[in-house]
Amino acid sequence: MARPTPSGKRTPPGTRARIGTLDIIIVILGIVGIIGFNRMSIARLQRSLPNANSQIVGEWKSTRGPDHLVFRADKTLSLIVPAQAQADGAAPSVQTPGQPPAAPEAAPLAPAAPAPAPVTGKYQLSEGGKVYVELSNGKKYTTMIAPQNRNRFDLIDSETDGVTTYERVP
Repeated sequence: MARPTPSGKRTPPGTRARIGTLDIIIVILGIVGIIGFNRMSIARLQRSLPNANSQIVGEWKSTRGPDHLVFRADKTLSLIVPAQAQADGAAPSVQTPGQPPAAPEAAPLAPAAPAPAPVTGKYQLSEGGKVYVELSNGKKYTTMIAPQNRNRFDLIDSETDGVTTYERVP
């Protein structure tokens, strides 16, 4: 028994079907449509992810010491370490019993130490909230800004792996 031919057309064996212009246009439009759909999905995903830049901009204070980090929107930062309140050489005045208190102007005044200039630097953000900090004195640090804890981060020194915790200044 012979095989039936589809819709009455007969193609001789060994010949190829010709690809028409309409077939090429349909394939090209399908590829462009898939690329456009993927791009829209990626854009929607990018808008839904938290923006680490807006989370880190501002002033942060160390929990261990008096130093402050100030992150700016233009990807620069300043590390400010305030001067000590009292000079190391000045001894506190001691009052003995039966002796009148010393007048405040009679106490020797230590010269005020000038406030050190802030250390400046740059920071870079990468995917997932990772932040790379490079100061002008050559020190490099990394940290991770987590969406769960937006008001605190641990700054890790790349040379010593030392950790300093910073909290956002209200």
